[in-house]
Amino acid sequence: MNKKASVGDVFNYHVIPPVFLVFFTAATQILAQAGNPERPFRFEYLVGNCFAWKCIGSLLAWAMFWLLVPSKKFNGPTTSFGLTPVYKANGELYYFVSLGALLLVAGLKPKICVDIYQNMGAILGGLSVVALSLCMFLLVRAKLKEKEDDPYLRANSYPILHEFYRGMELHPRLLGVDVKQLTNCRVGMIMWQLLIVIYLIAGWELHGFDAGHLVNVLLQTIYIYKFFRWETGYFNTLDITLDRAGYYLCWGCLVWIPAFYTFHSYFFVYHRPSISVVGAISLFILGLASIWYNYDVDRQKELFRTAQKGKPVKIWGENAQAIEVSYKTADGQQKTSKLLISGWWGVARKINYTFELLAAFLWSVEAGLQYGVWPFLYFLFLTALLIHRVFRDEEKCKTKYGKGWDEYCAKVPYRLVPYVL
Repeated sequence: MNKKASVGDVFNYHVIPPVFLVFFTAATQILAQAGNPERPFRFEYLVGNCFAWKCIGSLLAWAMFWLLVPSKKFNGPTTSFGLTPVYKANGELYYFVSLGALLLVAGLKPKICVDIYQNMGAILGGLSVVALSLCMFLLVRAKLKEKEDDPYLRANSYPILHEFYRGMELHPRLLGVDVKQLTNCRVGMIMWQLLIVIYLIAGWELHGFDAGHLVNVLLQTIYIYKFFRWETGYFNTLDITLDRAGYYLCWGCLVWIPAFYTFHSYFFVYHRPSISVVGAISLFILGLASIWYNYDVDRQKELFRTAQKGKPVKIWGENAQAIEVSYKTADGQQKTSKLLISGWWGVARKINYTFELLAAFLWSVEAGLQYGVWPFLYFLFLTALLIHRVFRDEEKCKTKYGKGWDEYCAKVPYRLVPYVL
Protein backbone atom coordinates (compact mmCIF):
# COMPACT_ATOMS: atom_id res chain seq x y z
CA MET A 1 0.00 0.00 0.00
CA ASN A 2 1.30 3.50 -0.81
CA LYS A 3 2.67 5.64 2.03
CA LYS A 4 0.24 8.45 1.18
CA ALA A 5 -2.99 6.55 1.57
CA SER A 6 -6.22 8.08 0.30
CA VAL A 7 -9.34 8.40 2.46
CA GLY A 8 -10.75 5.38 0.66
CA ASP A 9 -7.65 3.33 1.44
CA VAL A 10 -7.82 4.26 5.11
CA PHE A 11 -11.49 3.30 5.21
CA ASN A 12 -11.02 0.01 3.33
CA TYR A 13 -7.84 -1.16 5.02
CA HIS A 14 -8.06 0.29 8.54
CA VAL A 15 -11.72 0.96 9.36
CA ILE A 16 -13.82 -1.76 7.73
CA PRO A 17 -11.90 -4.83 9.02
CA PRO A 18 -12.08 -4.12 12.78
CA VAL A 19 -15.61 -2.69 12.60
CA PHE A 20 -16.93 -5.64 10.59
CA LEU A 21 -15.11 -8.19 12.75
CA VAL A 22 -16.78 -6.87 15.87
CA PHE A 23 -20.19 -6.01 14.39
CA PHE A 24 -20.92 -9.17 12.42
CA THR A 25 -19.51 -11.53 15.03
CA ALA A 26 -21.72 -9.93 17.70
CA ALA A 27 -24.72 -9.68 15.36
CA THR A 28 -25.05 -13.47 15.16
CA GLN A 29 -25.85 -13.65 18.89
CA ILE A 30 -28.25 -10.72 18.62
CA LEU A 31 -30.10 -12.61 15.89
CA ALA A 32 -30.22 -15.74 18.01
CA GLN A 33 -31.88 -13.82 20.85
CA ALA A 34 -34.25 -11.87 18.59
CA GLY A 35 -35.57 -15.02 16.97
CA ASN A 36 -36.02 -16.96 20.21
CA PRO A 37 -36.63 -14.53 23.10
CA GLU A 38 -37.37 -17.41 25.48
CA ARG A 39 -33.66 -18.34 25.50
CA PRO A 40 -31.69 -15.57 27.25
CA PHE A 41 -28.04 -15.05 26.37
CA ARG A 42 -25.51 -17.15 28.28
CA PHE A 43 -21.75 -16.86 28.35
CA GLU A 44 -21.43 -20.41 26.97
CA TYR A 45 -22.96 -19.16 23.74
CA LEU A 46 -19.66 -17.42 22.95
CA VAL A 47 -17.78 -20.73 22.79
CA GLY A 48 -20.53 -23.33 22.40
CA ASN A 49 -21.73 -26.05 24.75
CA CYS A 50 -21.42 -29.82 24.70
CA PHE A 51 -24.53 -30.28 22.53
CA ALA A 52 -23.36 -27.60 20.09
CA TRP A 53 -19.93 -29.16 19.65
CA LYS A 54 -21.46 -32.58 18.98
CA CYS A 55 -23.55 -31.03 16.19
CA ILE A 56 -20.62 -29.05 14.77
CA GLY A 57 -18.21 -32.00 14.92
CA SER A 58 -20.70 -34.30 13.20
CA LEU A 59 -21.35 -31.78 10.41
CA LEU A 60 -17.65 -31.07 9.78
CA ALA A 61 -16.81 -34.79 9.71
CA TRP A 62 -19.70 -35.41 7.31
CA ALA A 63 -18.61 -32.60 4.99
CA MET A 64 -14.96 -33.71 5.01
CA PHE A 65 -15.96 -37.29 4.24
CA TRP A 66 -17.76 -36.22 1.07
CA LEU A 67 -14.76 -34.19 -0.08
CA LEU A 68 -12.33 -37.04 0.55
CA VAL A 69 -14.36 -39.95 -0.85
CA PRO A 70 -13.35 -40.92 -4.43
CA SER A 71 -15.64 -39.18 -6.94
CA LYS A 72 -15.64 -37.23 -10.19
CA LYS A 73 -13.33 -34.21 -10.24
CA PHE A 74 -13.94 -30.77 -11.70
CA ASN A 75 -11.22 -28.34 -12.76
CA GLY A 76 -11.95 -24.71 -11.98
CA PRO A 77 -10.70 -21.72 -14.02
CA THR A 78 -6.92 -21.44 -14.18
CA THR A 79 -5.62 -18.41 -12.29
CA SER A 80 -3.35 -15.71 -13.69
CA PHE A 81 -0.45 -17.37 -11.85
CA GLY A 82 -1.05 -20.75 -13.45
CA LEU A 83 -2.94 -22.65 -10.72
CA THR A 84 -5.91 -24.80 -11.72
CA PRO A 85 -8.02 -25.59 -8.62
CA VAL A 86 -9.56 -29.06 -8.42
CA TYR A 87 -12.95 -29.72 -6.80
CA LYS A 88 -15.11 -32.75 -6.04
CA ALA A 89 -18.16 -32.84 -8.32
CA ASN A 90 -20.56 -34.74 -6.04
CA GLY A 91 -22.59 -31.82 -4.76
CA GLU A 92 -26.04 -33.02 -5.85
CA LEU A 93 -25.57 -36.45 -4.28
CA TYR A 94 -24.20 -34.81 -1.11
CA TYR A 95 -27.30 -32.61 -0.96
CA PHE A 96 -29.81 -35.44 -1.27
CA VAL A 97 -28.03 -37.80 1.13
CA SER A 98 -27.58 -35.01 3.71
CA LEU A 99 -31.23 -33.94 3.52
CA GLY A 100 -32.38 -37.57 3.58
CA ALA A 101 -30.24 -38.31 6.64
CA LEU A 102 -31.73 -35.33 8.49
CA LEU A 103 -35.30 -36.37 7.66
CA LEU A 104 -34.55 -39.92 8.81
CA VAL A 105 -33.10 -38.74 12.13
CA ALA A 106 -35.93 -36.24 12.62
CA GLY A 107 -38.50 -38.96 11.89
CA LEU A 108 -36.99 -41.24 14.51
CA LYS A 109 -36.36 -38.47 17.03
CA PRO A 110 -38.28 -35.26 16.17
CA LYS A 111 -37.28 -33.62 19.47
CA ILE A 112 -33.73 -33.32 18.12
CA CYS A 113 -34.95 -30.44 15.94
CA VAL A 114 -36.33 -28.62 18.98
CA ASP A 115 -33.02 -29.17 20.79
CA ILE A 116 -31.06 -27.69 17.88
CA TYR A 117 -33.42 -24.71 17.69
CA GLN A 118 -33.11 -24.09 21.44
CA ASN A 119 -29.31 -24.30 21.30
CA MET A 120 -28.69 -22.13 18.23
CA GLY A 121 -26.90 -19.45 20.25
CA ALA A 122 -24.38 -22.02 21.44
CA ILE A 123 -24.08 -23.61 17.98
CA LEU A 124 -23.35 -20.23 16.39
CA GLY A 125 -20.78 -19.49 19.10
CA GLY A 126 -19.02 -22.79 18.44
CA LEU A 127 -19.10 -22.23 14.69
CA SER A 128 -17.55 -18.81 15.21
CA VAL A 129 -14.71 -20.37 17.22
CA VAL A 130 -14.09 -22.83 14.36
CA ALA A 131 -14.25 -20.12 11.70
CA LEU A 132 -12.00 -17.63 13.49
CA SER A 133 -9.47 -20.39 14.22
CA LEU A 134 -9.48 -21.42 10.56
CA CYS A 135 -8.97 -17.82 9.41
CA MET A 136 -6.08 -17.38 11.85
CA PHE A 137 -4.49 -20.63 10.66
CA LEU A 138 -4.80 -19.59 7.01
CA LEU A 139 -3.27 -16.19 7.75
CA VAL A 140 -0.27 -17.63 9.62
CA ARG A 141 0.30 -20.27 6.96
CA ALA A 142 0.10 -17.67 4.19
CA LYS A 143 2.61 -15.46 6.02
CA LEU A 144 5.02 -18.38 6.26
CA LYS A 145 4.58 -19.15 2.58
CA GLU A 146 5.16 -15.49 1.75
CA LYS A 147 8.52 -15.65 3.50
CA GLU A 148 9.37 -18.74 1.47
CA ASP A 149 8.46 -16.88 -1.76
CA ASP A 150 5.63 -19.28 -2.57
CA PRO A 151 4.89 -18.79 -6.29
CA TYR A 152 1.15 -19.21 -5.76
CA LEU A 153 0.80 -16.46 -3.15
CA ARG A 154 0.56 -12.85 -4.23
CA ALA A 155 2.76 -10.73 -2.01
CA ASN A 156 1.14 -7.71 -0.38
CA SER A 157 1.77 -5.22 2.40
CA TYR A 158 -1.73 -4.63 3.74
CA PRO A 159 -2.46 -4.09 7.45
CA ILE A 160 -2.66 -7.38 9.35
CA LEU A 161 -6.35 -7.01 10.24
CA HIS A 162 -7.18 -6.42 6.58
CA GLU A 163 -5.26 -9.55 5.61
CA PHE A 164 -7.18 -11.52 8.25
CA TYR A 165 -10.49 -10.05 7.07
CA ARG A 166 -9.87 -10.36 3.34
CA GLY A 167 -7.64 -13.44 3.33
CA MET A 168 -4.38 -13.96 1.47
CA GLU A 169 -4.58 -17.23 -0.47
CA LEU A 170 -6.96 -17.60 -3.40
CA HIS A 171 -7.28 -21.39 -3.43
CA PRO A 172 -5.92 -22.80 -0.14
CA ARG A 173 -6.22 -26.50 0.59
CA LEU A 174 -6.46 -28.16 3.99
CA LEU A 175 -6.20 -31.90 4.72
CA GLY A 176 -6.45 -32.57 0.99
CA VAL A 177 -9.63 -30.56 0.32
CA ASP A 178 -10.29 -27.12 -1.13
CA VAL A 179 -11.05 -24.75 1.75
CA LYS A 180 -13.60 -22.70 -0.16
CA GLN A 181 -15.56 -25.73 -1.30
CA LEU A 182 -15.56 -26.98 2.29
CA THR A 183 -16.67 -23.72 3.92
CA ASN A 184 -18.88 -22.26 1.19
CA CYS A 185 -20.61 -25.30 -0.28
CA ARG A 186 -20.33 -28.28 2.02
CA VAL A 187 -20.87 -26.51 5.35
CA GLY A 188 -22.43 -23.08 4.77
CA MET A 189 -24.92 -23.93 2.02
CA ILE A 190 -25.91 -27.33 3.42
CA MET A 191 -26.48 -25.74 6.83
CA TRP A 192 -28.83 -23.26 5.19
CA GLN A 193 -30.86 -26.20 3.87
CA LEU A 194 -30.74 -28.39 6.97
CA LEU A 195 -31.47 -25.61 9.45
CA ILE A 196 -34.59 -24.31 7.73
CA VAL A 197 -36.01 -27.86 7.72
CA ILE A 198 -35.05 -28.22 11.39
CA TYR A 199 -36.83 -24.95 12.18
CA LEU A 200 -39.95 -26.07 10.30
CA ILE A 201 -40.10 -29.32 12.29
CA ALA A 202 -39.32 -27.52 15.56
CA GLY A 203 -42.11 -25.00 14.95
CA TRP A 204 -44.52 -27.82 14.17
CA GLU A 205 -43.52 -29.68 17.36
CA LEU A 206 -43.80 -26.59 19.56
CA HIS A 207 -46.76 -24.71 18.09
CA GLY A 208 -48.42 -26.85 15.42
CA PHE A 209 -48.56 -26.61 11.63
CA ASP A 210 -48.27 -23.23 9.90
CA ALA A 211 -48.80 -22.93 6.13
CA GLY A 212 -46.73 -19.75 5.84
CA HIS A 213 -43.72 -21.37 7.51
CA LEU A 214 -44.02 -24.36 5.19
CA VAL A 215 -44.03 -22.12 2.08
CA ASN A 216 -41.06 -20.18 3.45
CA VAL A 217 -39.06 -23.43 3.72
CA LEU A 218 -40.26 -25.01 0.47
CA LEU A 219 -39.26 -22.02 -1.65
CA GLN A 220 -35.81 -21.86 -0.08
CA THR A 221 -35.38 -25.62 -0.51
CA ILE A 222 -36.03 -25.40 -4.24
CA TYR A 223 -33.64 -22.46 -4.52
CA ILE A 224 -30.88 -24.19 -2.52
CA TYR A 225 -31.24 -27.42 -4.49
CA LYS A 226 -30.60 -25.40 -7.64
CA PHE A 227 -27.26 -24.35 -6.15
CA PHE A 228 -26.15 -27.93 -5.50
CA ARG A 229 -27.49 -29.13 -8.87
CA TRP A 230 -25.07 -26.72 -10.59
CA GLU A 231 -22.43 -26.46 -7.87
CA THR A 232 -19.60 -26.64 -10.41
CA GLY A 233 -20.91 -23.45 -12.03
CA TYR A 234 -20.38 -21.66 -8.72
CA PHE A 235 -16.63 -22.22 -9.09
CA ASN A 236 -16.64 -19.65 -11.90
CA THR A 237 -18.14 -16.86 -9.76
CA LEU A 238 -16.38 -13.93 -8.08
CA ASP A 239 -16.54 -15.68 -4.69
CA ILE A 240 -14.13 -18.29 -6.01
CA THR A 241 -12.14 -16.57 -8.76
CA LEU A 242 -11.59 -13.21 -7.06
CA ASP A 243 -12.25 -13.33 -3.28
CA ARG A 244 -9.57 -14.83 -1.06
CA ALA A 245 -10.06 -17.20 1.85
CA GLY A 246 -10.34 -15.06 5.00
CA TYR A 247 -12.91 -13.82 7.50
CA TYR A 248 -15.10 -12.24 4.81
CA LEU A 249 -15.59 -15.53 2.97
CA CYS A 250 -14.82 -18.36 5.40
CA TRP A 251 -16.38 -16.91 8.56
CA GLY A 252 -19.19 -15.59 6.40
CA CYS A 253 -20.04 -19.06 5.10
CA LEU A 254 -19.45 -20.96 8.33
CA VAL A 255 -21.32 -18.55 10.64
CA TRP A 256 -23.12 -15.76 8.79
CA ILE A 257 -25.02 -18.05 6.41
CA PRO A 258 -26.45 -20.32 9.16
CA ALA A 259 -27.14 -17.31 11.41
CA PHE A 260 -28.50 -14.79 8.91
CA TYR A 261 -29.63 -16.51 5.72
CA THR A 262 -31.86 -18.83 7.77
CA PHE A 263 -33.05 -16.11 10.15
CA HIS A 264 -36.59 -15.68 8.78
CA SER A 265 -37.21 -19.43 9.13
CA TYR A 266 -35.71 -19.35 12.63
CA PHE A 267 -37.80 -16.28 13.48
CA PHE A 268 -41.01 -18.00 12.33
CA VAL A 269 -40.64 -20.80 14.89
CA TYR A 270 -41.63 -18.45 17.72
CA HIS A 271 -43.29 -15.68 15.69
CA ARG A 272 -45.77 -17.64 13.58
CA PRO A 273 -46.73 -16.17 10.15
CA SER A 274 -50.38 -17.30 10.51
CA ILE A 275 -51.13 -16.59 6.85
CA SER A 276 -54.19 -18.22 5.28
CA VAL A 277 -53.79 -21.37 3.21
CA VAL A 278 -54.93 -19.48 0.09
CA GLY A 279 -52.39 -16.73 0.74
CA ALA A 280 -49.64 -19.28 1.34
CA ILE A 281 -50.43 -21.10 -1.90
CA SER A 282 -50.41 -17.80 -3.82
CA LEU A 283 -47.00 -16.88 -2.43
CA PHE A 284 -45.70 -20.33 -3.26
CA ILE A 285 -46.81 -20.06 -6.89
CA LEU A 286 -45.27 -16.60 -7.27
CA GLY A 287 -42.07 -17.69 -5.53
CA LEU A 288 -41.82 -20.80 -7.69
CA ALA A 289 -42.17 -18.65 -10.82
CA SER A 290 -39.40 -16.32 -9.60
CA ILE A 291 -37.05 -19.24 -8.94
CA TRP A 292 -37.87 -20.72 -12.34
CA TYR A 293 -37.11 -17.46 -14.13
CA ASN A 294 -33.88 -17.13 -12.16
CA TYR A 295 -32.95 -20.61 -13.37
CA ASP A 296 -34.08 -19.89 -16.93
CA VAL A 297 -31.79 -16.86 -17.17
CA ASP A 298 -28.77 -18.99 -16.26
CA ARG A 299 -29.99 -21.85 -18.47
CA GLN A 300 -30.01 -19.60 -21.54
CA LYS A 301 -26.42 -18.57 -20.96
CA GLU A 302 -25.37 -22.19 -20.37
CA LEU A 303 -27.07 -23.30 -23.61
CA PHE A 304 -25.26 -20.59 -25.52
CA ARG A 305 -21.92 -21.28 -23.85
CA THR A 306 -21.97 -25.04 -24.44
CA ALA A 307 -23.36 -24.97 -28.00
CA GLN A 308 -21.20 -26.55 -30.67
CA LYS A 309 -19.23 -24.05 -32.71
CA GLY A 310 -21.18 -22.89 -35.73
CA LYS A 311 -24.44 -24.47 -34.57
CA PRO A 312 -27.19 -21.89 -33.97
CA VAL A 313 -28.88 -21.77 -30.58
CA LYS A 314 -32.57 -20.95 -30.35
CA ILE A 315 -33.63 -18.61 -27.53
CA TRP A 316 -37.25 -17.50 -27.37
CA GLY A 317 -37.73 -18.99 -30.85
CA GLU A 318 -34.97 -17.02 -32.55
CA ASN A 319 -31.28 -17.57 -33.22
CA ALA A 320 -29.23 -16.27 -30.31
CA GLN A 321 -27.31 -13.04 -30.93
CA ALA A 322 -24.06 -12.03 -29.25
CA ILE A 323 -21.37 -9.37 -29.32
CA GLU A 324 -17.83 -10.58 -29.90
CA VAL A 325 -15.27 -9.00 -27.59
CA SER A 326 -11.52 -9.40 -27.30
CA TYR A 327 -9.27 -9.54 -24.26
CA LYS A 328 -5.73 -10.41 -23.25
CA THR A 329 -4.82 -13.28 -20.96
CA ALA A 330 -2.33 -12.92 -18.12
CA ASP A 331 0.46 -14.19 -20.36
CA GLY A 332 -0.35 -11.63 -23.08
CA GLN A 333 -2.30 -13.84 -25.52
CA GLN A 334 -5.09 -12.17 -27.47
CA LYS A 335 -8.40 -14.06 -27.26
CA THR A 336 -12.05 -13.48 -28.08
CA SER A 337 -15.29 -14.20 -26.29
CA LYS A 338 -19.00 -13.62 -26.91
CA LEU A 339 -21.47 -11.74 -24.73
CA LEU A 340 -25.06 -12.94 -25.16
CA ILE A 341 -27.67 -10.26 -25.94
CA SER A 342 -30.68 -12.49 -26.67
CA GLY A 343 -33.47 -13.70 -24.38
CA TRP A 344 -33.26 -12.53 -20.80
CA TRP A 345 -29.70 -11.33 -21.40
CA GLY A 346 -31.04 -8.74 -23.83
CA VAL A 347 -33.50 -7.42 -21.22
CA ALA A 348 -30.99 -6.56 -18.47
CA ARG A 349 -27.37 -7.42 -17.81
CA LYS A 350 -28.03 -8.99 -14.39
CA ILE A 351 -31.71 -9.85 -14.55
CA ASN A 352 -30.95 -13.17 -12.84
CA TYR A 353 -30.28 -11.09 -9.70
CA THR A 354 -33.68 -9.42 -10.13
CA PHE A 355 -35.52 -12.74 -9.97
CA GLU A 356 -33.32 -13.88 -7.08
CA LEU A 357 -34.31 -10.80 -5.10
CA LEU A 358 -37.98 -11.32 -5.93
CA ALA A 359 -37.80 -14.93 -4.72
CA ALA A 360 -36.12 -13.83 -1.47
CA PHE A 361 -38.86 -11.28 -0.87
CA LEU A 362 -41.59 -13.86 -1.46
CA TRP A 363 -40.16 -16.35 1.04
CA SER A 364 -39.82 -13.57 3.63
CA VAL A 365 -43.25 -11.92 3.39
CA GLU A 366 -45.42 -14.76 4.78
CA ALA A 367 -46.05 -12.85 8.04
CA GLY A 368 -46.75 -9.58 6.27
CA LEU A 369 -45.60 -6.55 8.26
CA GLN A 370 -46.86 -7.67 11.67
CA TYR A 371 -43.30 -8.32 12.91
CA GLY A 372 -41.73 -5.28 11.32
CA VAL A 373 -38.44 -5.54 9.46
CA TRP A 374 -37.14 -8.72 11.15
CA PRO A 375 -38.32 -11.28 8.53
CA PHE A 376 -37.00 -9.03 5.73
CA LEU A 377 -33.42 -8.70 6.98
CA TYR A 378 -32.08 -11.27 4.51
CA PHE A 379 -33.91 -9.65 1.59
CA LEU A 380 -32.52 -6.20 2.46
CA PHE A 381 -29.02 -7.60 2.95
CA LEU A 382 -29.20 -9.51 -0.35
CA THR A 383 -30.35 -6.37 -2.17
CA ALA A 384 -27.29 -4.43 -0.97
CA LEU A 385 -24.99 -7.40 -1.62
CA LEU A 386 -26.15 -8.02 -5.18
CA ILE A 387 -26.17 -4.36 -6.18
CA HIS A 388 -22.60 -4.11 -4.88
CA ARG A 389 -21.72 -7.30 -6.77
CA VAL A 390 -23.20 -5.91 -10.00
CA PHE A 391 -20.81 -2.96 -9.91
CA ARG A 392 -17.84 -5.16 -8.90
CA ASP A 393 -18.52 -7.50 -11.79
CA GLU A 394 -19.00 -4.67 -14.28
CA GLU A 395 -15.76 -3.03 -13.20
CA LYS A 396 -13.98 -6.34 -13.78
CA CYS A 397 -15.62 -6.76 -17.21
CA LYS A 398 -14.80 -3.18 -18.22
CA THR A 399 -11.15 -3.78 -17.36
CA LYS A 400 -11.11 -7.09 -19.23
CA TYR A 401 -13.07 -6.25 -22.40
CA GLY A 402 -12.55 -2.47 -22.76
CA LYS A 403 -14.47 -1.01 -25.71
CA GLY A 404 -16.19 -4.34 -26.24
CA TRP A 405 -17.87 -3.95 -22.87
CA ASP A 406 -18.99 -0.42 -23.77
CA GLU A 407 -20.57 -1.77 -26.93
CA TYR A 408 -22.34 -4.48 -24.93
CA CYS A 409 -23.69 -1.94 -22.42
CA ALA A 410 -25.01 0.20 -25.29
CA LYS A 411 -26.95 -2.82 -26.59
CA VAL A 412 -28.18 -3.82 -23.09
CA PRO A 413 -28.38 -0.52 -21.16
CA TYR A 414 -30.14 -1.76 -18.01
CA ARG A 415 -28.56 -3.68 -15.13
CA LEU A 416 -31.44 -5.11 -13.08
CA VAL A 417 -34.82 -3.63 -14.06
CA PRO A 418 -35.61 -2.21 -17.53
CA TYR A 419 -36.16 1.58 -17.50
CA VAL A 420 -35.35 1.71 -13.74
CA LEU A 421 -31.82 0.45 -13.06
